[in-house]
Amino acid sequence: MMSRVSLAALFVLGVSTIASSAWAQERYFSVALSGSFTTASRLFPNPSSRDIFQSSQYFPLEGFFGYGVEVRHQFSETRLALGLSAEYIRTTMGYSKFFSTAQSVPVEDGYVAIPVELTGYFLLPVSGQAFGVFMGGGVGGYFGRRVYKLGDAEAPTTATGHGFGIHVLGGLSYRFTEWFSINAEMKFRDLQFQTTNQFTTSPIMYHGTPITVSLAPFDARVETDGMIFQLGTVFTY
Repeated sequence: MMSRVSLAALFVLGVSTIASSAWAQERYFSVALSGSFTTASRLFPNPSSRDIFQSSQYFPLEGFFGYGVEVRHQFSETRLALGLSAEYIRTTMGYSKFFSTAQSVPVEDGYVAIPVELTGYFLLPVSGQAFGVFMGGGVGGYFGRRVYKLGDAEAPTTATGHGFGIHVLGGLSYRFTEWFSINAEMKFRDLQFQTTNQFTTSPIMYHGTPITVSLAPFDARVETDGMIFQLGTVFTY
């Protein structure tokens, strides 16, 4: 999948670089506030294990929401635009873990991610003054941390993760007035990062029962391999 995404991103960026048309309009900036829905991602709880089977095990985290903001600049008399965006994503899942006491302790496990992306856009010639169809692609920096809570005790993040990747997208826009429009996008993103957590005390208490936990740091890796759907309101000035 990555090879196809990489080729598509390079193609879109290449087209955006060389494409310039007589679609004349005034130079402007816009700010978009959007909500997103990610279909699938994976959390690998043992990415550093020497056991290939353990290092490849993961928890699926699917169907979660995020929100973000983007500042975009439309270049005068072209179909090209450049945008800088930031997004906040948080998703967790719950399950139970058994200890030597034979007591079941609830676990909250997941991650927080903040993608910061630079995107080049190309408005397709089929677009009009009100209705638009666009493609885009670019690069991103991804920052995040694992959320891991055992009972009432949370293991803080000791090493925040970061990674870099590419993305490609396509979308539609509709302009209601000169200053207000809406955008709908579908995006493929290569988000990956690794993070480290560690309990600060042991044992921890759960319903009055001491639970012994390891004080050794533990790693996790996060990857997204699904589609991202975004819907945003755009204010132009």
